[in-house]
Amino acid sequence: MIDLHFDLLSILYYCYKKADFSYIREIQKYYKDNGIRGVIANLYFMSEDEMKQEMHELYEPIDVVERFRIATELFKKYFPNLDVVYSIEGCDYISDVYELEKLYQLGLRNILLVWNNKNRYGSGNRSDSGLTEEGCEFLRKAIDLGISIDLSHMNSNTFQDTVCLLKREKQKGKDVRVIVSHFNCYDLYCHPRNLTDQQILSLKELNPVIGLVSYGPFVFSSADLNTLKKEYVRHILHVKELLGIDAIGVSTDDMKFDSILFDGKDDIQLFQYFSVSSDIQKLLGDVMSQEEINKVLYENGYNKLFRKEV
Repeated sequence: MIDLHFDLLSILYYCYKKADFSYIREIQKYYKDNGIRGVIANLYFMSEDEMKQEMHELYEPIDVVERFRIATELFKKYFPNLDVVYSIEGCDYISDVYELEKLYQLGLRNILLVWNNKNRYGSGNRSDSGLTEEGCEFLRKAIDLGISIDLSHMNSNTFQDTVCLLKREKQKGKDVRVIVSHFNCYDLYCHPRNLTDQQILSLKELNPVIGLVSYGPFVFSSADLNTLKKEYVRHILHVKELLGIDAIGVSTDDMKFDSILFDGKDDIQLFQYFSVSSDIQKLLGDVMSQEEINKVLYENGYNKLFRKEV
């Protein structure tokens, strides 16, 4: 399995700040025991107030380049044999295209332009604004560098503006790599982070990878795990109907670490992280061939996003 969105770089950095890597050793064992082959390892950034609230006494002024450097060096130490795409979610603290290029040189290969808030580049779902001129320049630079563009967290206006820009860049002959790493289908469950059928269909010519996320609040309004798992399969099959099997991947966006590192409250996860691969395999076995399951769990994400130099 390839997990198309897991905040592993943030986990590594927070463990580094706490000088406690016991949870990382749990993840190492899981990857080894369950044959996890790759991950889009994400470093996320929220607004400054939210970062302060989450990190408490660990908070420090954010140097995105240094934090990324530390987290990726730790990844290489603890997960040397895992295929990886390094990702940043929320580009608020990347000051300009020159700093973006510096991050690329350190290994950055995927960006989510926004988190839920508005920033200098565009807006998440807590604002109605669209892509800014600075955001257009930023995305063009990312494409030229070979960084994939992740459309997760964008509001509808920023999403539409970005899709139009990506199509224009592709028409120029550029290698535009597109992912929506963690969302589900709005037409099945009306959550503001989910995408409508119209939005999903607008991605078809961009040959995207769609990461259906096993996060309960994006799946259905139920606390019953069996119900949630059945609905999760519906989301996967719905995207298959819209874009075909070659567009589908899976992601966890697992937040269990929040309760471990910061004494927070666990969110509703459909699967235990340490068995998610086998659990999804079993669920899909009733509705897909093994060839299709292999595409969903591994081949689609690997073939479209992973690069040897990463």
